[in-house]
This record gives sequence, structure tokens and C-alpha cells, in this order.
Amino acid sequence: MKKIFTLAIVLQSLTFIAQQRALTEDGKEVVLFDNGTWKFVNESDAKALETIVTNNNLFEKPKTASFVMKSKKLDVGVYFDPKKWKLATQNISPHVEYFFTDRGNTEGLFGFMMTEKVQIATLKNLKELIIENVKRNVDFFRLKESEYRTVNGMKVLYIRYAANTKGMDFEYAGNYYINSDGYAGVVGFSSQKMFENSFGAIQELINGISLVSKQEVSEANEYTSPPPPMKSK
Repeated sequence: MKKIFTLAIVLQSLTFIAQQRALTEDGKEVVLFDNGTWKFVNESDAKALETIVTNNNLFEKPKTASFVMKSKKLDVGVYFDPKKWKLATQNISPHVEYFFTDRGNTEGLFGFMMTEKVQIATLKNLKELIIENVKRNVDFFRLKESEYRTVNGMKVLYIRYAANTKGMDFEYAGNYYINSDGYAGVVGFSSQKMFENSFGAIQELINGISLVSKQEVSEANEYTSPPPPMKSK
């Protein structure tokens, strides 16, 4: 499960020995991989990093998304199609509440819902934090899209990006939402090679993000038996 381990590296902000880096003749930093290939450290267009466009289309969860998993922290959940996705037990990060694997894809198509109770002022601030965190933990990063969307009546931030770590290429797409209690994100990812073929399934999963009452977590209370009655003398 190398792909899941790599995701754990990104989410948990673990450090590792990076690939060898070098400078081109014009001063651009590149990463040199063991197989002899190389990539620019950051090929993102500066304009893409700074700009967030607004998509006026309305996005909704698919009709086949009949099952919902509610967050234990925020009033947010994710609807998904149980015939396409199954829950997996992966303790990759304390912020990942649910991890999904594709039922019909043996090569690796994954998704997750993450939440954190930390106040973030704007979705633009959240974008900056996400990019900063990912870039700090990968060898190569490229932002492909970022835009505001309305998904199931919620204003969200949509982000799509590619990343390489330890010689493996991945691509991610996710919808992120904030409220006064914290933020939530529903993200789908796969190897970059198969991402385009899986893009429709990933879109269906991330469009399942919805406003729902958070899951009630019952606390176990300990009760002791009352003492036996005192015998009268």
C-alpha cells in the first residue's frame, strides 16, 4: 500500500530525505530522481497560485450517493455511493475521519474526508495553508485549478493539484468548506497516470460534501451498584 503510505506522509507533515536537487543554467531549481528523470521544483503558474476564479455552475451530489458519513467534529458529512466506494480502516492522520477505497479499481483510487477544529478566516486563507503544507512535504508540486464553487448549497473551495514524492506521481482534487468551528475537506486522489480516467468517480465523491448535523458521540458513564442496606441491630 505504498500510495496510502505516501498520502500519510503528506497529511501528517512527516519529514523525510528529499531527492537530490540542482539548479539549471537559468537558476531554476529542479529535482533529480533516481531513475534519471527530473522535474522543476515548482511548475505552477504564479497567477494560478494567486487567483481563485468563481464557477457559477451549481454542483450536486449524484442520485446514487445514498449513504452518508457524518463528521464527529463539525456539522458536515459526505454522501457516497456504497456500490462504488467502501470505507477502509486507515489511521493515517488524526484529521482524517473517513478513508475510502474504490470497490472496482484494483490499481488504487482513494478518497478521504478530513476535518479540523481550527478557525480559518477565509477560503483563500485555507488555500494558502493547504498549498504551503503540501509543498513542504513533497518534491514537486503543481497547482492545476482553484475556484469557488457552490456544492449542495455550500460555498466551497475546489482545488486540483499534482504532486510527486519519492519518485511517485499523484493527482488530487477536493472540495473544502469552512465555518466558525473549523474546516472540512473531501478529497479524491490516484496515481497521476490513471487520474483522468478516474476523474468522474472522484468528482462524484467530492461533490458528496454536505451540511448535516454532526454525529452524536455517546460517552460511556460508569455506574456502581448501590451499597447493600444496613442491617438494623
